[in-house]
Amino acid sequence: MRLSPRSIPMSWKARETRYAYATVLPVVVLVALFTIYPVGYAVSTSLREVVLYRPASTPFVGLKNYLDIVRGDFFASAWGHTLTFTLFAVPLATMLGFGTAHLLRVRSRLAGFLNAAVLLPWAIPTVISGIIWAWIFNSTYGAFNGALYSLGLISSYIPWLSRPTSALFCVLFAHIWKELPLTSILYVAALQAIPDELYDAARADGAGVLATLGRITIPLVLPTTLIVVIYESMVAIVTFDLLYVMTGGGPAGGTSLISYFIYNRMFTSYNFGQGAALAVILALSLIVFILVYLRVLRSEEVYRE
Repeated sequence: MRLSPRSIPMSWKARETRYAYATVLPVVVLVALFTIYPVGYAVSTSLREVVLYRPASTPFVGLKNYLDIVRGDFFASAWGHTLTFTLFAVPLATMLGFGTAHLLRVRSRLAGFLNAAVLLPWAIPTVISGIIWAWIFNSTYGAFNGALYSLGLISSYIPWLSRPTSALFCVLFAHIWKELPLTSILYVAALQAIPDELYDAARADGAGVLATLGRITIPLVLPTTLIVVIYESMVAIVTFDLLYVMTGGGPAGGTSLISYFIYNRMFTSYNFGQGAALAVILALSLIVFILVYLRVLRSEEVYRE
């Protein structure tokens, strides 16, 4: 039996469709297994009273966990510390990364040293970074106090990690030090993608450094800036390991970000229901942050010439 001319394309089309589904299916299964299922399980847990020392009793309580969390004494303060931390961390990490990327593009004898120095914080595990900075800011033998005392800027050692405000900014400093390599690398890639002809034309027209920066560099790296801001906001809001190692959420809850609040509810109070409710609130907050950023920096404005 001979195939008609119309049946041959349909056969190839069916094979391509089956091949496409067979290729995508494993990825969909993995996403469902490691993303959709944990999210669904967290939402389900947040609607039940799940306490570790009563594992057999998990009654459905609806929104009670959410209401108890929001009405709690530490919810507002934890979000206040988190927003303060984020409002400082994101602009500093973005601007310092942008400036460092310009230094890395300069061709000099120190280029290799600068590249290694910038990448060093990224190569160190976050927990080790927290231990290092806890030693540096130690009130008894810390290098930071020693340097200030040697320069005559302080008359006695300051307990940086024992005061709520200074402890939060010590964690902030360590966080920016850890995040700077990534933002720098992203901006280096963005700057290298800008054609040199644009800068040559700007110089030929008599444009200065600030004019070139404002009219060429910043607009063309705006898509990268959007990625950096979104990523750094997410990282800052969920920061946990640094503050856990450096301050343990103290002193007096001064560094208890919302991530540490979740840890405290789940692994100190053993209330998995309220911990899951906090995690859901945190996830929704991250989505809101991303939508706000995308609203402020719309795609058509980002890529507008």
